[in-house]
Amino acid sequence: MFKPRPMQAEILKYQGGKMGVAAVPGSGKTATLSALAAQLITKGSIYDDQEILIVTLVNSAVDNFSTRIGSFVREAGLLENMGYRVRTLHGLAHDIVRERPDLAGLSEQFSILDENESSRMIEAAAAAYLREHPELAELFVDPTIDLHNEPQTQKNWNETVTGICANFISQAKDLQIEPTELREKMEKHHLTDPLLEMAVQVYFEYQRGLRYRGSVDFSDLVRLAHRVLSSDPEFLERLRYRWPYILEDEAQDSSLVQERILRLLVGPDGNWVRVGDTNQAIYETFTTASPTFLRDFLREPGVAAKDLANSGRSNKSIIRLANDLNKWTRDAHPVEELRSSLSLPSIIPAPPGDPQPNPPDHPQSIYIMKNAVDSEEEIKKVVESIKNWLPNNQNKTAAVLCPIGFHAEKVVEALQIAGIEIVEMLKSTQSTRRVTRILEKVLVCLSDPSAVNKLVAVFQLLTQDDSDLERYKSEVSNLLNQLKKVRELEVLLYADNRNDWHKILQREALPPELDQKLSKFLNDMIRWQNAAPLPVDQLLLTIGRDLFTSPQDLALTHKLALLLEFSARNHPEYQLPQFAIDLAEIASNERKFTGFSEDDTGFNPEAHKGKVLVSTFHKAKGLEWDRVYLMSVNNYDFPSAQEFDNYKGEKWFIAHHLNLEAELLDKLKAIVNDDIPGMFMEAGYATRQARLEYSSERLRLLYVGITRARESLIITWNTGRRKEARMALPLEALHAILEEKNAAS
Repeated sequence: MFKPRPMQAEILKYQGGKMGVAAVPGSGKTATLSALAAQLITKGSIYDDQEILIVTLVNSAVDNFSTRIGSFVREAGLLENMGYRVRTLHGLAHDIVRERPDLAGLSEQFSILDENESSRMIEAAAAAYLREHPELAELFVDPTIDLHNEPQTQKNWNETVTGICANFISQAKDLQIEPTELREKMEKHHLTDPLLEMAVQVYFEYQRGLRYRGSVDFSDLVRLAHRVLSSDPEFLERLRYRWPYILEDEAQDSSLVQERILRLLVGPDGNWVRVGDTNQAIYETFTTASPTFLRDFLREPGVAAKDLANSGRSNKSIIRLANDLNKWTRDAHPVEELRSSLSLPSIIPAPPGDPQPNPPDHPQSIYIMKNAVDSEEEIKKVVESIKNWLPNNQNKTAAVLCPIGFHAEKVVEALQIAGIEIVEMLKSTQSTRRVTRILEKVLVCLSDPSAVNKLVAVFQLLTQDDSDLERYKSEVSNLLNQLKKVRELEVLLYADNRNDWHKILQREALPPELDQKLSKFLNDMIRWQNAAPLPVDQLLLTIGRDLFTSPQDLALTHKLALLLEFSARNHPEYQLPQFAIDLAEIASNERKFTGFSEDDTGFNPEAHKGKVLVSTFHKAKGLEWDRVYLMSVNNYDFPSAQEFDNYKGEKWFIAHHLNLEAELLDKLKAIVNDDIPGMFMEAGYATRQARLEYSSERLRLLYVGITRARESLIITWNTGRRKEARMALPLEALHAILEEKNAAS
């Protein structure tokens, strides 16, 4: 039974209108929003043909909300899964566009481009432009560097340009401007900028590639959803009726166009609750997302502003440290422009008698390392600390958080050498997408059984992550090339014995492991072709039993089979190509589908007691552990806009230390806003502004790191690769505050 705290109870008094909630880490905002949604349903605030719409940031939060709301509704004696819908904003945009693709300028058969394919298209377009315009490097690369004789730097330059173009395209779509419109505005204002011209051309080629494929990308979904809602008042009114209440979680991460979509759906007199923590806005660099939108909403006339400031997550020492960072930033940061990076409310411990009381406090809860050490020594000290702590704390959870994945990988290696059991969250296993992608490719192959390239695509997918074939990479590559040359697939599949298909492939004897894999695959293909006339759910189960052995993968296949059975009932005309498209939408992550791995169901630290999780700060958001190590808190990973700071966006090989991405995106915003002085701003201004924005976000990232800890917190730093980095400025301030308090106690 949910027992609300006094501040939560205030929010649950909501009956309608607009309300903004400023939350703090561990304040129970998910539970509060879920309880509010259930309350609106159970008290009859909506009709039978209406829903409470809950919008959140990530798929794992969708399931969390659905489960909690269902539980509250069940406690009230009503049916679960009725009267509410939980969607990510991208999922909501997809729903809207699917309902009216004509208004978005799309066919009903439009597809959503896989992220990897999108990246490949941009990379190809950027590479083609660089080949045609080698002078671009001469304009921006440090003149002392000869790219022709430095292949690694040439590679870095190419990757930098590709990344710049990808972010330019994403932001242009978020700002709702097409490449043709950009060109028109550039011509109108006689704006000639080589970097801008390159980005617009790559954007143009990328959009042409999308049209050729009949596809859109993830950024398109949101802007096209806005176009649909803006184009058809009747459709918009139907949606407003369908969703009379909108509850928005993680509102601090909303972008400009996302907020516009929700404002359209709410309407001038609608019901909208926005909950977020502006101090945890850590995804804002080079996007139009900004905590400013939530801050402005909280100050809007007619908006009831509430605080959700009680937190039972951390002990009082850790809460004080987080609040000290907040207060120092607001009152004493030496760069005045950064003083708005963090804001009130401060964290307040849980009230007496709270069902989630704060952990017991103790004097040694926090340790901040003062001495300068290099990266290897820092890792060594952290590993030694864990080795000393872990044996006596097997019932506790622990995490090591690093600013970047590369540093975290080094920590993983050191912990493994020390024999410490780890859990790593550095790279998503994407297990649901992996299984779904394999099944999709098999259905595509079966729908065109004579297509050699489709059979090769399946075999390539099955072999690329096979640890048994790790040492045979060249043999696998050669075999794939030979398979592509086969002209009559039926001859290969129905060869009498292995010697026959060895001859067909013009290959000598394969390594035994590869020979066995190929033989099994060809036999499986025959079985699947024979099973192709079966109902699609039975076909999928047949394929899954042959391909997978883990209970999770088999259970996922069964779940996918049920999904396709449902599609078959609703679309009797569907053939294998249409079912493959259903799976492709899930494999491309544009259609929500929950699997059975932790990646899908949400990571639960409590399931890994006695082990050490290694993650980046960003991936740890929303999670908590008893003991947390924050590493590499130096002035490179956490700069503060000081003269001696260095910045990741300023590549060492770029002339004048310019942040090319910042310079380009600043021009883009100026064009969109018809800001003529901004269009012709001198080079370097945007780089300096980007330093402030990045430093601001890193202050919030440090705050997020601190508030992951429940009982103990250790913060370390290193001198970096060049042995020049120093302790991050906010960490110096926290160390001084901590020393002063310890001396006074």
